[in-house]
Amino acid sequence: MDETGPSVEVDVGGVGYEVLLPIFLWPEVQALAGESELDESGSRPEIGLHIHYSATANQPVPVLVGFLRRAERDFFRKFISVEGIGPAKAVKAMNISVSSIARAIEQEDRATLTRLPGIGARGADKIIATLRGKLVAEAALQDGGISKPVDRSVFEGRRVSVDAIETITALGYPRSEARRWVEEALADNPALTTIEELTLAVLRGRDTRD
Repeated sequence: MDETGPSVEVDVGGVGYEVLLPIFLWPEVQALAGESELDESGSRPEIGLHIHYSATANQPVPVLVGFLRRAERDFFRKFISVEGIGPAKAVKAMNISVSSIARAIEQEDRATLTRLPGIGARGADKIIATLRGKLVAEAALQDGGISKPVDRSVFEGRRVSVDAIETITALGYPRSEARRWVEEALADNPALTTIEELTLAVLRGRDTRD
């Protein structure tokens, strides 16, 4: 997970592409994936995404943004039509569901829009002026319905755990053991918040037991 938001790797014909996800989708994506990230077999679920592709002269490296529903992608394209809101800023701002944002725009709910990361009062006014009256369908969308901001720290913590397990497994330890050791290390010291800290704590624990 980077400053913009969580991401997934999509395999297309053996080529991996990083696809950003608005954080409001992450609970649904993790529910679909289940425990596959930690599966001994290494298998991964098939999850369909509607992808927005963006590349400009100022940003030649393509930015791929994924959504679970076509209507969410359509909203995103309208959202980035607002002056001053590019793809990266839009992804970061979307910490509540599309239907919740669209309703806030249609109802001129500046307070909700102002609380979106990186938007502020002036940005909220621009969004309303540009999009009000154009989001009736999105406001009624049957999506995740997440009206409260998703807690980013919860998913950052899970990502650190998964990456630490992958690192320890790459050193030749069984995945099931690596997973148990990581859980034990976090139970002993919840302050381990980086991959490096967590991995070192596990390996040091192995040294003292060997």
